[in-house]
Amino acid sequence: MIPGKQKIPRRTRNPRTIIAITFLFAATAATAVAFGIAGVSSPEKTPGFAPSITGQSGNMVAGIPVKFPFEDSEWFADPAGILLVVDRETALAGDYVPPDLVVLSYHGIKTKSNDQLGRRIVTQDLRMMFDDAKIEGHTFYIFSAYRSFETQRQTYNYWVEKLGRAEADRSSARPGHSEHQLGTTFDISATDFKGDVFVDFGKSDAGIWLAAHAFEYGFVMSYPLESEPITGYIHEPWHFRYVGHELAMIIHEKGMVPSVLIRELEQFRQENKRENGTTPIPGAAEPGHEQQLQANSSLSKAIQSTVPKPITLELLTVNKEDP
Repeated sequence: MIPGKQKIPRRTRNPRTIIAITFLFAATAATAVAFGIAGVSSPEKTPGFAPSITGQSGNMVAGIPVKFPFEDSEWFADPAGILLVVDRETALAGDYVPPDLVVLSYHGIKTKSNDQLGRRIVTQDLRMMFDDAKIEGHTFYIFSAYRSFETQRQTYNYWVEKLGRAEADRSSARPGHSEHQLGTTFDISATDFKGDVFVDFGKSDAGIWLAAHAFEYGFVMSYPLESEPITGYIHEPWHFRYVGHELAMIIHEKGMVPSVLIRELEQFRQENKRENGTTPIPGAAEPGHEQQLQANSSLSKAIQSTVPKPITLELLTVNKEDP
């Protein structure tokens, strides 16, 4: 746990949801260890690993009858599309544009340039995080926010020319695969930080504060340390995605890789809806699109091949760099 971590403000808590999910993690820890995922034998000592959740409402979890209250919660239903799956395997459609983009600086959020856009739904928490950080001596600003499909194509091609495709793929997402297209993901630096953000920000006082407290405002580091084997991207301590307060707390407390949890939640959601017909992921590209990139992580493949039925949430952690 990073020093200086504070208690979550009461306004961010949802006791019913958090208690239920916390119980599920505790109840199934032994089961997850038994699977021996990727040779892991001790989740407490393994970065990026978290126990599994198996079962449905009224099913047995580790031999105990459990009802999942979170199935009925607003964050699980995700009516605002905060939890869209965007990673190396799944892309947003080329014409996907978030529904409520606004100019961030007009909402009291400091940005490097006045043309930075983000979704209105996250502006209140983002501004509050920046305001609270300023009290602690850190003046944060956003240097990259929403990027369209076309802008990401240009960004990716630039890095391919500069680094070569193999190296560019480690640090830049292909068009459609960038979380920046969601409008809820931001690259953040601070005026009190004077080094190279891509090299030293994570070790700075500002970077440490952000890593320790972002979850209190609904944000998570998309590509944490040592997560590259899972996410396919290098560590990006400046890259934060909004997932909402409840999920951000779970991800932070358990040390999960956000993209893996989001994918498994979507799988769980679709399985539950299967009897009523398949519900496509909002904004997702059609099958056969370039999002069908083969994962470069044998660990990810191993996890997928060991998912038991019925539904399982395999919660792991990964690392990536400003895709």
